[in-house]
Amino acid sequence: MDQGKNDKDLQKVIDAGIRKGGSGPKDGQRGKPKGPRTDYLQIEPETPGYKLVQVIFERAVGEGLASTDLADHLGIAPSTLSHLKTGRRLASSLGRDVIEKFAEFLNYPVLAVLILAEQVHLSDFYSPRNDLDRAIDRALQFMADDPEWGGMMPKDLEGASTHMKLWSVWMYERATKTRLITGGVDYLDLLKSMDEFRGEYPS
Repeated sequence: MDQGKNDKDLQKVIDAGIRKGGSGPKDGQRGKPKGPRTDYLQIEPETPGYKLVQVIFERAVGEGLASTDLADHLGIAPSTLSHLKTGRRLASSLGRDVIEKFAEFLNYPVLAVLILAEQVHLSDFYSPRNDLDRAIDRALQFMADDPEWGGMMPKDLEGASTHMKLWSVWMYERATKTRLITGGVDYLDLLKSMDEFRGEYPS
């Protein structure tokens, strides 16, 4: 997916809700509801689980759903969505039932929604016995030396957060089928093995 397009799409939910001077009804005019584009986030990107909230409301904007309609569609209380927008409730503290409803709405794997909600981190897929920081540094050096990929590697990745570095390594591993950090678990393989296990030993 084109990262630039993705960033622009995700920015829609914020841009759509910015109140601009002079855009309201004039004196003597009756204002008309503007639908879902009046729904805007009052939380900062640093808020735990921000990305999930942003994706949810960006999808709602795209489908023409206002907050109340979205709540009905999801089968959750409107206050839950309101509290997520204002920060009174964090996506990182959502229960499994709400996470599953969000996953169905987005058509995402539940685990992907948990990651967006920051309830699960990529580092959770690696053994705590790993010296993860050193392993990431070695992996990034390997990526930088790759004649095909190294030239496209962002120069500011070195100063990025551990989570961002690990995500970059993880994406490189999946794209090139190369394992750079040992002690990790591919969650897709893990889910497959669990399905096979349950097939042999149904509960």
